[in-house]
Amino acid sequence: MRSILVFVLAATLVGCGGGGSGPSGPPPPGPTPTPSPAAAPVYQPLAVGDTWTYRCNASFSITNAVTQTVAVGATTTYALAVQIPSSPTASTTETMLVANDAGGNTVLYGYLAGGKAVPVTPATIVSAAPVLDASYDYPGPSGGTVTRTFVGFENSHRTPYGGVYVVAPYFESGGTHNYGYALGVGVVEEDHGPAFEFDCLLSALTLH
Repeated sequence: MRSILVFVLAATLVGCGGGGSGPSGPPPPGPTPTPSPAAAPVYQPLAVGDTWTYRCNASFSITNAVTQTVAVGATTTYALAVQIPSSPTASTTETMLVANDAGGNTVLYGYLAGGKAVPVTPATIVSAAPVLDASYDYPGPSGGTVTRTFVGFENSHRTPYGGVYVVAPYFESGGTHNYGYALGVGVVEEDHGPAFEFDCLLSALTLH
């Protein structure tokens, strides 16, 4: 607004000078673009190269990672490779094809198996506004249904990376697995095995 007033004043002064033919100067600068608002934080960030490393029972580590994008129909999904320990020396890796929708919910669209996308019926596995005791069940990688329930907000155990977080925990398969999501961070604590045999706490994080 100030630049426009200066320009109008300059033009008025030239007109009062009585027929001056010199240039009146450069035009005022155009409006400055308004920055786009930052995207709202989600419980499960997704960008290729994101990694979450956990220290389990203070004795061994596992890492989850977003490895690539994969098209499932018309949807661009992110391949989230999740490492699931079965002992201090053995684990399995399950690669889920997920994406965050416009509402901030994380939706499962399929799995990556043998380098190929295996679509499933889309299911919300992390809600932007989870409901206490609500079910967020989803199709399993080998068929069937994985049961998943939101059990209410709570504090995590103290993690090596970032200390204590407020988390949204989801229990799976009768409590055999659980995942605690911190807003804007992802899973900061997860437990595996009967009676929470393996307690895995976030020890390193890379987000893009």
